[in-house]
Amino acid sequence: MPRSIPILLQEKRREEMCLIGLLIIVIIPVENGSRIQKQSTEKDTMKTMEKPMTNLPAIQSNNLIPTEHEMMVFQTMAKQAVTSKMYKGDEASIMAVMLSARELGIPPMAALNGGLNLIQGKVEISARMMSSLIRKSVHSIQEKLSTDEECILVGQRGDNKDTITCAFTIDEAKRAGLVKDGGNWKKFPKDMLYARCLSRLARRLFSDVIGIGYVEGEIKEAVYEVIEPVEVIDESKLLDNFLSQFSQEDANLWHMYMLQIKEKACISFTKIIEKYNKDPKSAQDKFNTWKLNNTKQAA
Repeated sequence: MPRSIPILLQEKRREEMCLIGLLIIVIIPVENGSRIQKQSTEKDTMKTMEKPMTNLPAIQSNNLIPTEHEMMVFQTMAKQAVTSKMYKGDEASIMAVMLSARELGIPPMAALNGGLNLIQGKVEISARMMSSLIRKSVHSIQEKLSTDEECILVGQRGDNKDTITCAFTIDEAKRAGLVKDGGNWKKFPKDMLYARCLSRLARRLFSDVIGIGYVEGEIKEAVYEVIEPVEVIDESKLLDNFLSQFSQEDANLWHMYMLQIKEKACISFTKIIEKYNKDPKSAQDKFNTWKLNNTKQAA
């Protein structure tokens, strides 16, 4: 007998339910597997992030030379910085700051906002930025003493555990001519001592982190010896002028006399003429004695 329509509908519904059940059996394990895999990946990522980054090099990019895209970004940022009138310098100087920051792993805006300066072609890093770079590289800095008279810091590397203790005193600052009335060394001696001590420690123990950088103010405050320009003297011309005051015969004898002095005393014609100008009478008397002896020997 042919089955009724309600029975056919029931059987069709049963088949659909079976099909849905099979799909659930297949899909749920796949989803669970994906979730487990995702959770595992997230855990692995977290573990990787928690791992200390030891021996972080000064140059953070794999490429020592910026890519074309990086240069375009830096140029755009430098142009905007100049346009904003919030930063000193032209586009080229701001570019130089950002490129120097790139090699040290410092974000461009962090560098422009006081983290890094270029003074006479040398890199100055703020004390806070220098400390940050060192600590991000998983090295440690311990403050052993910090007063208005002295700062002592103990640094330890995170990779090989090398340890160095450095100090900087107010007496050193005074000897270097850094302490001046109204200056920061008078107003904030503790902070200034910390910065100089940190720079000394960084150069000795963490040079791979700070590169060729100095702490902020170290270059500006450097006392340079003023060297006066030295006049270049044409000795042959000076000798001709000196001999021109004598007769031809005496000029020839003076030349012979000066050659002997130059050879024996190992001094220049210029020095001989300077001595003559200081005491012409004494020099002339010595020449006359030499001349007389020379004449006798010739006879």
